[in-house]
Amino acid sequence: MKFDKESVIVIAVAVLFLAGWWYFTSFSKKDAVAENNQGLLVSTVPVADKVANPAVKTPEVPAASVEVPAVETKEVYPEQKLENELAAFYIDPASGSVVKSIFFQYKHSADKKKSVEFVPGDPAVRSFALVLPAPWKLAKVEKVNADKGAVTLQKIYSDGKNLIRLTQIFSLAPSSYSLKCVYSLVNLSASPVVLSRLVLWNAGLPPLKYLAGDTLYNDPHNIEFCHASAKKLTSVSPSSKEEKFKKAAVSSPVDWIGTSNKYFASLFFPVKPFDGGFLLTRVAKPMPEDPEENYFVPSVGGVYNNVTLLANVPYSLEASCYTGPKSVEEIKKLPESAIGVLHLSYFSFMEFLARPLVVFLKYLKEWCGSYGIAIILLTIIVRVVFWPVTQKANNSMRKMQKVGPMVKELKEKYKDNPQLMNQKMMELYRKEGVNPLGGCLPILLQIPVFLALYSALDASVELRHVSFLWATDLTKPDLVGPRFLFGYGIHPLILIMTALMVWQQKMTPSTGADPMQQKMMMFMPIIMLVMLYNLPSGLTLYWTVSQIFSILQMKYTQYIAKREEEKEAASSTSKPA
Repeated sequence: MKFDKESVIVIAVAVLFLAGWWYFTSFSKKDAVAENNQGLLVSTVPVADKVANPAVKTPEVPAASVEVPAVETKEVYPEQKLENELAAFYIDPASGSVVKSIFFQYKHSADKKKSVEFVPGDPAVRSFALVLPAPWKLAKVEKVNADKGAVTLQKIYSDGKNLIRLTQIFSLAPSSYSLKCVYSLVNLSASPVVLSRLVLWNAGLPPLKYLAGDTLYNDPHNIEFCHASAKKLTSVSPSSKEEKFKKAAVSSPVDWIGTSNKYFASLFFPVKPFDGGFLLTRVAKPMPEDPEENYFVPSVGGVYNNVTLLANVPYSLEASCYTGPKSVEEIKKLPESAIGVLHLSYFSFMEFLARPLVVFLKYLKEWCGSYGIAIILLTIIVRVVFWPVTQKANNSMRKMQKVGPMVKELKEKYKDNPQLMNQKMMELYRKEGVNPLGGCLPILLQIPVFLALYSALDASVELRHVSFLWATDLTKPDLVGPRFLFGYGIHPLILIMTALMVWQQKMTPSTGADPMQQKMMMFMPIIMLVMLYNLPSGLTLYWTVSQIFSILQMKYTQYIAKREEEKEAASSTSKPA
């Protein structure tokens, strides 16, 4: 490469870009958290009914001021457990809520021998907690029974004048992450009782890092709900600014509520939609690695308005709570509107492409026995499908290379008359059968599929803790050896990918593009190396295989072109003079 003025400009631009990228990735997250936390320790959408729970210990950061009836009993009841081969759920009889969920098939990243555990905090807002309005309070727990795969709780609530008996029956089906609860409220008084509001709470998941120990470059965290009218999923960030967070709660009917992080979800499905919408609360907790910054743990409460309990007539409710992994296989068992919580694509409009790709990836894994090999096969299959399109682009670039000298001559000849120059160039393209956009349009057609595949691999919980070759976890960079440079080590896949990009650029036909543009393209592999160095190894494996395929296809194109040129040369020499 000639070291001229253009080269100096290109190098300066590249250096500025890389410096800016390092600065952005190092400080943007911290600045965003600081902005969200400025003047904010706890943000809630208040609930009007207040009773304290003396059994709850004061958290490290003040809990959200969700106002709920108190548990005014000194008796201690042992936790009841329901489990199957996938998960275990521990139920607190006093609050009638789930105090702990364990996912047997998913291990904590910090301790691969320990299963992932979800332990929510305040019992007032744990999953299945039923909140009655003030002045109703828990008077006593009448019955706690575990028998034949079900847990039955029976409690008495009082407002000082009237009594309500609440019965909860929990059950868990085999091979399921969905815990079911049937509620029955009986007014033990002689006259009807009107409850202004009943709230069923769903404990929100923390970010993945604080649930399962995963440290990833992309860790989405969402509050999820489905409008009853439109059957449409809506997602809200728990770490959004306070004003936006407050506005997220709705009073219109919703079919279901919940939260999710990158790989897990806690979703609450009532049989009867919540006619009063839902309430939101969140607790800010200090990050263990940096106590000056906070992360947020939300909870969502579905609302039933103006519930009338006739004397001695049971009022029944039923709900199930899915608490488990965001695998396509499991989420498809839930109501159809919940499929969006997968968030497989960075762009929601490409979800319809990402989902079948993940399903096909799992099919390939079952066939070949390895997710690493399945990624390679899936990448090859996608590239084969797009072979004709890519081949057309390669042929177009080769034709552009052939007319490149003529284009350069026209630009020099008519440089003082741009309009005439463009006219002559179009005439040349028509004469030679060249389409200037022929190399771009086929590539653009592939971008949606490649982006969908790329983001689907990044979001698939199926790849978590799966090893391949030297990569110990396909959801993390393929680190080899210790970290020795600013916390970075050697990631062979991304280095191989960069070398392949340089090789491919050397092979790509020059189409007479602007010299500055050509030099910028030569710096692209270095820029991509810096930007993508910490990509999960599953993604870099996909990208590396795709690069190898591109090089082989380009080699094939060059071979065919050379044979055609040899035939043309032989044909021209065989003709009589």
